[in-house]
Amino acid sequence: MSTQKDHQNLFATRDVDGNESSEPEIESEPSDNEGGSPEVNIPPPSQTTDRVDEGEGAAQGAPENPQAGSIHAKVREVLDFMDRQDVKLVDLLDAMSWGDYAATQDAKVRRERTLLLQSPKLSSILDHWATPPRQIGSSKARPQGATATMNTFARDYIKKTVDNELEELAIVFESPTTEDVEKATFIGTTFLDLETKIRRHAPLVWSLLEGLAKRPEQEKNVHKEPDKIVTIIVCVLSYSRSHNRCRFQKLLSVYLKFKGVSAKGFDTLHAMGLTMSYKWTSDAVERMSVASMEEAKVMKDSYPWLISYDNINVPFRVFSQRLDNKEDFGSGTAATIYIKRDAKPLPADANQKLREKRADGITKPLTGIEILDLANDAYPRIRKHLVYQVLRFLLENPDFKLKTYKGRNSDTLKAPPPICELPCGPDHVTLQYLLGTVNIPEASYEDNDRLVNEWLNQMGWSSAEDRKKVATEKIVTWVGDQLTVDRLRGLFKYRAGDDNSFDRLDFSVFLFGWFHCQMAHAKSLHGQYLGTSRGRGLKQAFELLEKKGLSRILTQGPYHNDLNEVLHHIAEAHIIQDWLAVSGVEKLTDLHQKTPEELLALAEKIFLTRASSEALTELEALPEPNQDESLHQIVMWNRDVLHYIILERAIRLGDVGLMEDLLPYLFLRFLGGKNSKYATEVLELLQGLHREWSDDICEMVRKHCWLINTSGKRHLHCPVDRAQEHNIKDIKVTYRSEGPNIKWEFLKRLHPAIHVIRAVAEHVERQFGTQTRGKKHTTPQREKDVRKLQDSYKESGHHKYVAGRKITAPKDRAKDYFKEGTVKLHTEQFLQNWHFSRFYVRSTREDWSAIGEEGSADEGEDDLEGNDGGGGEEPAIVLEEESEDNASEGEEADDES
Repeated sequence: MSTQKDHQNLFATRDVDGNESSEPEIESEPSDNEGGSPEVNIPPPSQTTDRVDEGEGAAQGAPENPQAGSIHAKVREVLDFMDRQDVKLVDLLDAMSWGDYAATQDAKVRRERTLLLQSPKLSSILDHWATPPRQIGSSKARPQGATATMNTFARDYIKKTVDNELEELAIVFESPTTEDVEKATFIGTTFLDLETKIRRHAPLVWSLLEGLAKRPEQEKNVHKEPDKIVTIIVCVLSYSRSHNRCRFQKLLSVYLKFKGVSAKGFDTLHAMGLTMSYKWTSDAVERMSVASMEEAKVMKDSYPWLISYDNINVPFRVFSQRLDNKEDFGSGTAATIYIKRDAKPLPADANQKLREKRADGITKPLTGIEILDLANDAYPRIRKHLVYQVLRFLLENPDFKLKTYKGRNSDTLKAPPPICELPCGPDHVTLQYLLGTVNIPEASYEDNDRLVNEWLNQMGWSSAEDRKKVATEKIVTWVGDQLTVDRLRGLFKYRAGDDNSFDRLDFSVFLFGWFHCQMAHAKSLHGQYLGTSRGRGLKQAFELLEKKGLSRILTQGPYHNDLNEVLHHIAEAHIIQDWLAVSGVEKLTDLHQKTPEELLALAEKIFLTRASSEALTELEALPEPNQDESLHQIVMWNRDVLHYIILERAIRLGDVGLMEDLLPYLFLRFLGGKNSKYATEVLELLQGLHREWSDDICEMVRKHCWLINTSGKRHLHCPVDRAQEHNIKDIKVTYRSEGPNIKWEFLKRLHPAIHVIRAVAEHVERQFGTQTRGKKHTTPQREKDVRKLQDSYKESGHHKYVAGRKITAPKDRAKDYFKEGTVKLHTEQFLQNWHFSRFYVRSTREDWSAIGEEGSADEGEDDLEGNDGGGGEEPAIVLEEESEDNASEGEEADDES
């Protein structure tokens, strides 16, 4: 170990002759070095010697007689020897550092060079060269050392290394021109993948930028994500070097285009290197549309599929209004193809079997007795879910405090098994392909005829040969709201006598959407139980909870969501009061003393005595003076609203078996509530399932045509018509993002790409962690609303039996829609009228000579005018009257969109 004196001697220098100098070494003093580095405190030498090198001054402070054996003495001897050999230190270092070939080949030189370059001391040596230490007590400037040289070297070396690393990353950021607008390409671009590859291929670039992006004390900061910022910076740098390295920029361009960024905003972001140009983005979206349509055509030939369409209203704006350039409120139609890759393909003879079964079933319509038999058969299965819903209200109520209940993990408290549950997971995700939106409204049968031809044309079935193949080999399922399905079914009837099966739409199956059915169900409850402010119906609850706008039925805005939420709250408040009344406890936590089996038995008792038709029958069987009209109405409300809730739950969880079991109940309810349109739709579905469809088609309808699942998650099943509503919302968003001067032709080209755009938006928001903002809203706690309703119902005392209690206001006395529907099934002409409307002859001719590339629209116009109905005059007249009635009520249902 060297002594302090040895360290002092390191700064001693000699002249050329080896004589010690008494003057200190003078080095040049750059102005920017003063105070640039921390000082190293080294005691000043007592004496120095001079060794004058080329261009250098003298130094002072070396002792005249170095201590023998010290590092200074050894270095001095080496330097003296080098002087005698006429070798400068710079020559020695140059020769050892591959500057001389012979020296490079020498084994001893190689060994010493290796020891130097791998020594831990090399780092401090280089640091001293770059920033020489200042001597203690010295007032002179820090020695210049090799600061300028090392700065230049470091800058050039880092620049060269960074340049090489960025070129290594070229393959990471290059975007394939043939696949750049495909969904898989966009989704495959993730920050984690980019970060991993940048760290691997460009460690110096990542290290430098990471050090600049965050300080050491920011390591624990979880709110900022410097890694993403560094990744974006590298993406921009790579894009600046070559416009082909634009994988990130293309992803961000498609995302921002449909988030409202204007063309001018795009120009600015493009100048920053963050996005592609606006022109590229517009062209890319059109290429996406073309690719999506081609993909849809391929997929529909490989997997079973269905189609849904609905009307869309678009306010077209213009920059400058002229006689030929006016603002307009356009009405058109949007359609979507849904492809189920997990669906079992129909057999080759499915089309033929459908026509045969339909021809046989049209003469065998369902009877009232058969519908009641279906209801009775389904009731035991439905009852289990109704009882569980009563139990579920208790378990999910915060006053019960389920977490502290000892038997909370018992299998007894679990939901009953589904009747027929749809599978979930990535392999069962439904694919959506939007067709081009067209300027054809659903205003008439002729419009729907044009729409059918338009959708088939877009799917690639435009030639006579294609249409013949569709009509004789395929099954096309059409799903929509009540108006859409009613018009299609009317078209199906009017064309019964056409010359071929394509014009007659023999290949079609028509289904109503369950979302609009839910809306009709909720409005039916609204009309039945609205009542007055003084009663205990819905109106009193609306006013108590200050729910504005729910007292009257609306068809626009969030009306259905608001109504649906309040129906759940009112149902929970009533059922919880029944738990207290039937069990005889003061508060729900007292039920912790019950075992899970006892809780389930109590739920059964509550259902039988407070939420079933059996309970209503018992109350009605009491003598007139002993009847309690208020309790009777609460029991009837509980029964009806529980059916509404379990239907919603079945839809969300994909229990299509429970949905099918509820069809007879829905039919009787709509029939008793004078909603003949949805009563007819439910009846048509029952007729198809039990009379007119083969087993293969019935399975296809149940499992693949009622619900879709675009996420693969268990609780995220969605009715087809609701998915169509979501698509229409996205269509309107894309329109707004384009700005004024947009026409129908552009929308038709744009909309097939929406499913890719939606996937890109969700992917980008997941990457940045912004997917929950604006998409998921914090739901206010429902406890206050439910508790306020409970207090009101407890105060009224309506949940306790009071003999002779009457409801004074006629509007507060609700009718039993289910009971009235059962009565109407036997006493009125509904089924007879329905039977008569379906009793017509369908042609079986197959004359393909008249069909052309656009179909036989001209021939169909005569049919639509009623001049040649093909099925006889009487059925045509009946259908005409029925269709007019359907149109008036169907328009209202359609406005719910």
